[in-house]
Amino acid sequence: MTATTTMLKRRKIEFDGDHTSHSLLIGNFGDVEFIAKGVFNLSGMIYSKQTVEFTAIGSGSIRFHGFCRKLIIHLVKGECTLDFSGLTCREVSCISLRDKSRIMVGPAKIITRANLQDEAVLKYGSKSLLQNYSVLGKARIELATLQIDAKTEPTKPIL
Repeated sequence: MTATTTMLKRRKIEFDGDHTSHSLLIGNFGDVEFIAKGVFNLSGMIYSKQTVEFTAIGSGSIRFHGFCRKLIIHLVKGECTLDFSGLTCREVSCISLRDKSRIMVGPAKIITRANLQDEAVLKYGSKSLLQNYSVLGKARIELATLQIDAKTEPTKPIL
């Protein structure tokens, strides 16, 4: 008996220019490289047992929820907001976060790398282990806290 393995090709999803889309889906079909350049407002779901890589240059927002094995953020430059607070990952790696970018990372077991410059902000959950990081300029790494006000707090039933 011989074991055969199939190599899944890396998919590349690229948005260049002015784009708005709120129905993006990244499924379990191999590694994905997601690139956004220009002005963008993108959101959707990720359901992948593979690696998902992001590059964002310009201004706008990207929001995804779901799960993936590894999230790699290669480069975020400009006035970008990447909201992955609803995305569960085993590992997160942030190679280069620059300018006035804001990145929110959801539940992750470990953040292996976080390199921030200028006025970049990285927010992460309290249960994540932050392993290697470097911060230059006015950049900062923040611990995300759960805020509950009286309006959003569920009421207890009266017995």
